Amino acid sequence: MESLELSVIVVNFNGKQDLLCCLASLEAVREELGFEVIVVDNGSTDGSIEEGRDRFGWAKFIEAGCNLGFAAGCNLGLKSAQGRHAMLLNPDTAVLAGSLRRLVNALDQHPNWGIVGPRMLDENDRPYPGARRFPTPFYLFCECTRLAHIFPRTRFFAAYFYGDIRQGYLDNVDQVEGSALVISGNVRRTVGDLDPRFFLFFEEVDWCKRVRDTGFEIHIVDDATIRHQRSTTMSRFYVEARKANAASAMQYFQKHYGKPGLKRLRRWMMAALSIRIIATTLASWFGGDLPRLRAEGARAERQVYRQGLPA
Repeated sequence: MESLELSVIVVNFNGKQDLLCCLASLEAVREELGFEVIVVDNGSTDGSIEEGRDRFGWAKFIEAGCNLGFAAGCNLGLKSAQGRHAMLLNPDTAVLAGSLRRLVNALDQHPNWGIVGPRMLDENDRPYPGARRFPTPFYLFCECTRLAHIFPRTRFFAAYFYGDIRQGYLDNVDQVEGSALVISGNVRRTVGDLDPRFFLFFEEVDWCKRVRDTGFEIHIVDDATIRHQRSTTMSRFYVEARKANAASAMQYFQKHYGKPGLKRLRRWMMAALSIRIIATTLASWFGGDLPRLRAEGARAERQVYRQGLPA
């Protein structure tokens, strides 16, 4: 039996078209190296599993039966993974030729590297930062108020996104986004799997922090490239996603910085979301569904921060 160098874990929830495109991109590179694809379906009702099995019989499909969330879904796939290394891959991505081999080679050539991520392109083939520094309350304030996007090349406002470093020059980073992330098998055995308390968002931030805290490095492999249809799946569940983001952010800060860290986060984010609500509400007066949806999401997210974590 051909040795498996990589297990690719794809968690799907009602994202049939994205999933089929992702699997097609993986099928196109199957000759590059020995890898397996494990699709974990979180209770989809759109025919994802049925059509996926019919068109891509070489992939393994696991039906969770309900929406476990991203972290628990990934862990379910990781339980049956046979590859030396493991990759988390969003269903709204497409793997470009040569990328899987380069990511695996990077881990094999650098034993002190725990996680690697590729160069990320958006749906228009424009590079975007797929790495971030570890979050602070101020970094998340700047993201929420869009100061990080208004001033994308400044260290002060856009440090979270490495705005002070030009695209193509990122290397040793704090974290890479979970849409396309490869973890060394040895490191995974050291730090364990994803924390299932993160239903959606911040699970990869927590994983990267645990990897870095153990002494391993995290790197961008710039000659490996993956295209990401950003937020195509998430946009269909925008308000619920914003609520999940708030809950996971609080979970992360309480886990790593205790109650004082959680208190600081809530104070900064309540202020940020108040600003966002005003800005998006004003924008919605000029028409358009997007500002109204963003205003609704900001109000829902602010309510989660107001309530805090369950005792």
